[in-house]
Amino acid sequence: MFAHDLAFAVSAAIDALVACSAVAWAARGERCGSRLLLAGVVAGAVLGAKGIMMLSRGLAVPFGVMHVVWLDLIVVVPLAGLLALALVGRRPGAGLVRLAAVVACCLAPVGAYASLVEPERLVVEREEVELAPERSGRAPLRVGVLADLQFERLGDHEREAVERLMSERPDVILLAGDYHQGTSAGLGRELPALRRLLAGLRAPGGVFAVHGDCEGVDEARRVMAGTGVRLLVNDVARTRVRGRRISVAGLERDYWSAAAGQTARGLERARGDRDVRILLAHRPDSVFLLGRPSRVDLVVAGHTHGGQVQLPLVGPPTIASRVPREVGAGGLHSVGGRRIYVSRGVGVERGQAPRLRLGAPPEVAILTVR
Repeated sequence: MFAHDLAFAVSAAIDALVACSAVAWAARGERCGSRLLLAGVVAGAVLGAKGIMMLSRGLAVPFGVMHVVWLDLIVVVPLAGLLALALVGRRPGAGLVRLAAVVACCLAPVGAYASLVEPERLVVEREEVELAPERSGRAPLRVGVLADLQFERLGDHEREAVERLMSERPDVILLAGDYHQGTSAGLGRELPALRRLLAGLRAPGGVFAVHGDCEGVDEARRVMAGTGVRLLVNDVARTRVRGRRISVAGLERDYWSAAAGQTARGLERARGDRDVRILLAHRPDSVFLLGRPSRVDLVVAGHTHGGQVQLPLVGPPTIASRVPREVGAGGLHSVGGRRIYVSRGVGVERGQAPRLRLGAPPEVAILTVR
């Protein structure tokens, strides 16, 4: 079994030793740039062999590989850059090497921010959802969205998310799945605290949830028991608040199943043009179940974490979804005329994945439906 923390620490230590040895060898010669290139090739071959060995011992693809690369970027590369600055000094003709070394050193504070600061920098996102005139009401509806708590041990961060959401006094609350990520024994230990947390969610129109990738239906029912949260598994809940009727359909995780498709189409084709219709699912791909145009007013989903990393001018490199990357990055969007809100979530991917967020802070959301 791959022992996460120790294995990643040893991996980073080996990579640092190889990289710093390569820099030290290259700095001895006069043609520093050429020697660095050769040293980089040799070091890359050594580290590639180490990576193959780690894969054979249980390193996960892609999250484990991402973790190794992340540690190399924020620890190993800056260390090598610092050593290069110390050894090269003001040697003539080494301007490019010094510049590269300075850039390498800058990765360390970026890594510290992404690992220690942004994952805890919870924000409240607000969006306005305009409905067709026949479904507008005298007073707007405030829909609270909470997704991807995804913790191993419940702490202040998760409690703050619930407190921030409840301070907004939402009319309806939607939970988009992925509550606890860990072992069954770990869930058993955290279950009382998790139930207390979810029981603190109250709204006049009700609190509705779906299950996600981190829990099956039975686990989700166990989590929600006694909390007042209604778990929807290919089911439609109808509620009334502020004089307006709301229909919420919740899909199972496997949105491609026949039952999920039937539920989505049933919500779409039901008679009436006055009720507000919301499709709640863990994965945003469920938007593709709907027609164009759709009678469903809004799809609400989580799952992508906003990519967890969003780069300037690029956005998230990956979102683990078939929706466009700008949609998976989070927020309110239109996909072929179908409106969808994708939450960046509260937590981070765990297991072998690196614990980081960069350009994609955790969120709770308030959607004002008019």
